[in-house]
Amino acid sequence: MVLMVGHYARSAVNAVTGRAVLLRSKDPNKDQTFYLSQVSQSSLERTLFPLWKYTKPEIRVLAKSLLPSHIAQKPDSQGLCFVEPSSGRHFSTFLKDYLPPPEPAEVVLENGKVVGHHNSIWTVTVGERSRLSFKESQRLNPGGQWYVAEKQTQPPRYVIVPGKDHPKLFSRGLVARDWKWIDEEEDWTQKGMVTQIRHRQRPIKCGVEVSGEKVVVEFEGEEVYGVTPGQAVAVWLDERCLGGGIIENAY
Repeated sequence: MVLMVGHYARSAVNAVTGRAVLLRSKDPNKDQTFYLSQVSQSSLERTLFPLWKYTKPEIRVLAKSLLPSHIAQKPDSQGLCFVEPSSGRHFSTFLKDYLPPPEPAEVVLENGKVVGHHNSIWTVTVGERSRLSFKESQRLNPGGQWYVAEKQTQPPRYVIVPGKDHPKLFSRGLVARDWKWIDEEEDWTQKGMVTQIRHRQRPIKCGVEVSGEKVVVEFEGEEVYGVTPGQAVAVWLDERCLGGGIIENAY
């Protein structure tokens, strides 16, 4: 059975190996290979991506010629379409269905001093603005802002640092777990690979090293902001997505 899906990506067959490969779509702004980086070989070889050769504006033109206007002109979804605020289902509400009850989290400085509290560790992300109250923020860093540099669940706490350019917000590389190569026979020693830790992020040159069940991704020539444990990482060679995993820690 062949499955046809609406993701902005492309599948093809490697002429040398005869195995399926995952390629970026024509529209770099909508490309979704980052989200598909852990797809299995068996699934990919049975999947078609008919949108790969179109940009979003081109899809709009096709839609207007084929569909009722209220559907063709429907605005783009943002983030997860099924938890958008416009749908009445906020992301924090969605998380409550899948995560343990929240425990109050301490907000601490690098020296361990507790400067505030937050009602849940689950909704805090490394690299984002701290949710200290304005009064607390100004008392600690007059005229400045605080950002989340680390988080931990036991005990629940997150570390904040002053300023978005603080060194603790940047990393030289990361270690990933649960890694999946789209082609398990992939040569991960190849040169010229790039990586992303976010959708739409500018691809960053990298080196990859397999260490037991973990994969080390080291950024080449720059440090990367806000590398967050628990989030995804993927690697490409030219337009071909090779695979991805889950960030375990950054360094």
